[in-house]
Formats: sequence, structure tokens, C-alpha cells
Amino acid sequence: MFRDSRIAIEAIAIVASILLAFAIDAWWDSRSETQKSDSQLETVYSELSSIDDYISYLLVDFERSRSAIIALLEHIGPETELVSSDQLFELIDFSFRMPTIELEAGSITALLASGELSSISDAKLKSSLASWQARVARLRTKSGLLESNRELIIEYLLDKVPSLEIAQKTGQMTRYPLSSFQTEPALFQRDMKVEGLFANRGMILEDTEIHLIAVQEAVTLILTRIGTPGN
Repeated sequence: MFRDSRIAIEAIAIVASILLAFAIDAWWDSRSETQKSDSQLETVYSELSSIDDYISYLLVDFERSRSAIIALLEHIGPETELVSSDQLFELIDFSFRMPTIELEAGSITALLASGELSSISDAKLKSSLASWQARVARLRTKSGLLESNRELIIEYLLDKVPSLEIAQKTGQMTRYPLSSFQTEPALFQRDMKVEGLFANRGMILEDTEIHLIAVQEAVTLILTRIGTPGN
């Protein structure tokens, strides 16, 4: 009887030690995954903080371009007062000053690729991170429409006045060389197609800004949730 009890106790101890070892391994794996996830989220936080600053800078440019387009459209029509070519160039130039928007966050891409997103317990944070690439892709598409519109306008203006020198894109997406804009203002101010092209630019600009603000709101949510303890 005593011997059987001893064997039973030893068996229980062995089973308990095996279960404890499994529990420790599981805890260690969970802890390692949490630490890895926390490290990745710190990188995401840092990168998105910079993107947030850049978006704020872009929104200032959006307002400047929008104001220029509104002012330009006020000068186009059959009975509008003719202005100087310098004034026209200034308005056109400001309406063009929008870079192609690239907001790729490599840290989020890496997080999604690693599969660590599943270890994040915050549902809102997880959802915002999961939808980041789709949001950025939509914004990039809208930004591309702005660039296409700009190229259409330049092509049309050059067809009207082949000798016209106007800002052409360089290898750097956000920088343009200086231009001259010497022509008869009436050629532009009396042209309804010019009005249509810039009116369309204004609508694309507004639509792009809506998507940019949506991305900024997502950035704010992600930064806030990462800063919340317990993620």
C-alpha cells in the first residue's frame, strides 16, 4: 500500500513538473511576443509622429493651393478684368504647389508582415493598423489625379502658347525649377477650357484633402491607442 502511494505521488510530481514546464514555456513565449510587439509599436509611434507633422504641413499647402485656384477662377470669364501676366503666373504657380503624396510607413508594413498584429489586444488599434495600407493607397490614387490634372493643364497651356515657359517637373517630386510666364492674359482669362481645367483641379484638391484628413485622423487614433497602457 505504502509503495503504491509513493509511486502515485511520484507520478503526480512528474506530471505536475511537465505541466509547469509547459506553462513556463507558454508564459515565456507570450512574454517574448509581447516584448516584440511593444518594440514594433514603439517604432510605429515614432514613424507616425513624423508623418503626422508632415500631414499638417501638407494641409497648409492645400489651403494655399485652394485659395490660389479660387482667386484664379474669379479672373476667368468673358467680362472679367484683365490682370498682369505676373499675377496670373503667381496664381497658377501656387495652384500647382502640391507634391505627390507618399505616406508609406515601413514600420506598419513590417508589423503586418510579421503576424504580430494578432497579439495586439486593443481592437481599435488593431483595426486602424490593419486598414492603414488601404487608406494610404486611396490617398496616393487621389494625389496621382492631381498630378495628372497638372500635366493636362501644362499641356493645354503650351499648346496655346508654345513659347511659354512654365514649371516642369524635375527628378524631385516636390521641387520645380523657376519659370517665366510672359503672354497675353486674355488668352487665358477668356478661355473657358482653362476655367474647366482649374475648376476640376479644385474639386480633385478638395477630394484629396478629405482623404488626407481621414488618414490624419487614423494617425491620431493609432498614436493615442499606442500611448494607452495595456496594449
